[in-house]
Amino acid sequence: MATVEQRLKVLEDKREILRTMHAYGHCLDYGDEDGFLDCWTEDAFLGWSMIPGGLKGHARIREGFHIHTHAPQAWHKHMLAEPRITLAGDTATVQSYFWRLDPYRSSNAAPEIYAFGRYLDRFVRCKDGRWRFTERVVEKEAAREEKPIGAKEG
Repeated sequence: MATVEQRLKVLEDKREILRTMHAYGHCLDYGDEDGFLDCWTEDAFLGWSMIPGGLKGHARIREGFHIHTHAPQAWHKHMLAEPRITLAGDTATVQSYFWRLDPYRSSNAAPEIYAFGRYLDRFVRCKDGRWRFTERVVEKEAAREEKPIGAKEG
């Protein structure tokens, strides 16, 4: 049986992984570029469906950050649910659900679900003790065709 210290370490590790997962949404929604980049290892991969081939490394992930919309030009919320975290020493895999809320003109700017799906994540504990993404694949399972208020054209 695991000791209390071992069980506590597992809980702390899972909590820190969740902190990074939550930071992803908060930083992306509100334009915190430094905070967003701090969620990733230098050679991480971000697989967004809107960018064929995905984004590899900090420089490309930064480009993706600039392509995405942020408050106050566009209000949206990246929501996270049901994370299933599997730890393996200093690495972890996580499967979770997501949905994104956006305002739409057709509903008088009321928030509605823009898209939903799941995140497939890989994490590593870095030298500074922080858990960071080494990979995030976004499996968008459904999305609205109508563009939300504030969406970039193109």
